Amino acid sequence: MSNLVAPGTVPASARLEAVRPYVDGAAVVAVLAWWATWLTWGTGGREPHVLSVGCVLLLGAHLPVRPDRRLPVPVLVVGHAVAVGAWAVVALAPTGWHGRDDAASWTFAAELFLVLLAWAGSAVRRMLVAAAVLAASGAQFAAGWLPWWGAQDQAKLFQGTFYWHNQAGVFLAAGAVLALAVLAVPGPLSRLGWVVAPLAVAGTVYTTSRGSLLALLLGAGLLVACAATSRHWRAALRVLLGAGLSWLVTVGLAGPPFFAERAAPTAGVEARAGSFVGNGVQRLEDWRRAWEIFREWPVTGAGFDSFRHATTVVTTRRDGVDTAFAHNRYLQALSDGGLLLGAPLCLALGWLVVVVARALPAAARRADLLQLGGVAALVVLLLHSGMDFDWSYPALLALLAPVAVLALPLGASRRPAARERASYRTPAVTWSSTGLATGLLLLSAAAAWSGGLALNTTF
Repeated sequence: MSNLVAPGTVPASARLEAVRPYVDGAAVVAVLAWWATWLTWGTGGREPHVLSVGCVLLLGAHLPVRPDRRLPVPVLVVGHAVAVGAWAVVALAPTGWHGRDDAASWTFAAELFLVLLAWAGSAVRRMLVAAAVLAASGAQFAAGWLPWWGAQDQAKLFQGTFYWHNQAGVFLAAGAVLALAVLAVPGPLSRLGWVVAPLAVAGTVYTTSRGSLLALLLGAGLLVACAATSRHWRAALRVLLGAGLSWLVTVGLAGPPFFAERAAPTAGVEARAGSFVGNGVQRLEDWRRAWEIFREWPVTGAGFDSFRHATTVVTTRRDGVDTAFAHNRYLQALSDGGLLLGAPLCLALGWLVVVVARALPAAARRADLLQLGGVAALVVLLLHSGMDFDWSYPALLALLAPVAVLALPLGASRRPAARERASYRTPAVTWSSTGLATGLLLLSAAAAWSGGLALNTTF
């Protein structure tokens, strides 16, 4: 008789299921809010404590969301493999424990992707993810605007809270492209897009980052092309109007009343035009060095924060330039982490690109501007990462997670069918996945406590 429930009484399990959406929603929003503010403002996530707090908050979201119950097992395996590979590099590579903050950054990004993919299974939740990206872009412009304006020099680099203009540029460029997309989506998100797009475009231009500007132009062009191809002319027109307004705001901010004299908004880009060829040659040299380091340590890589010292060990400096980065995060993943990190990363990015590319025609036909904006922003991030050191900043590496979730179709986060769950999704599998994620995030929270500003480690 003790197992019976009195008439009119709601079972405890039912009450728990009723409040679960609010619990996991609040936990995910807390993670996104921390990423969009304190993590991004903390030198892109490299200051002490900020990434550790993010890992703890993410663990608090992982437990109620339970990606192991919602995502296909292959997706879980690939996501966890990136984090495990990063920690295997710390355990086995020459630089060892010195690269713990980088491993924590990779873990945070990989586990954030799994949590957001499992959670954002509805249109409303996807809009919340998009709103977080837009809010982060707007906040980044606001944080960088006062120092830039106060210098009273339109050619000065706009650096934001990353304190390096290229990374501030690509962060804003991704937000600008997504904002240009959502301003054509009816609803409150459209209003946020109209506000953020002009500011993010202006910030991208003022960084003078040529790679970010190129990625921004390509992303915006992809948006217009997809909308025009599907003959949704109204959406394409709204994107063009948003781009026009963004340029007018960019021009307006470079003159009175903000500055005593008006200057071209591209003055900073033009001032640095002479270094374009030299930078290109330098990057080719950096890529050669990264490949040589990978050939020397193909399994483990030389370790995180090793590029400058490893260059002196295994390569010849043909140009005499001393740098701590390969200026290509795909090659640096191989030079830092060898196949331990490079293999799961290539598998994850390959799966992402294939699924997104296959879903793109359908998204264009129905003019799903939110998904198209995610695709365009993903293109911006992946292109720029091939020519700079974006992923050295935890906030930028983590930005891939919400953008990738928006670029994927809703079906990518489907709950496995009953037959599939019965075939291999046993309690041991699900709890092993949760236990692994818990251990990785707790280890990352402890490892990242002191921050990660070291650029070179000897061995």
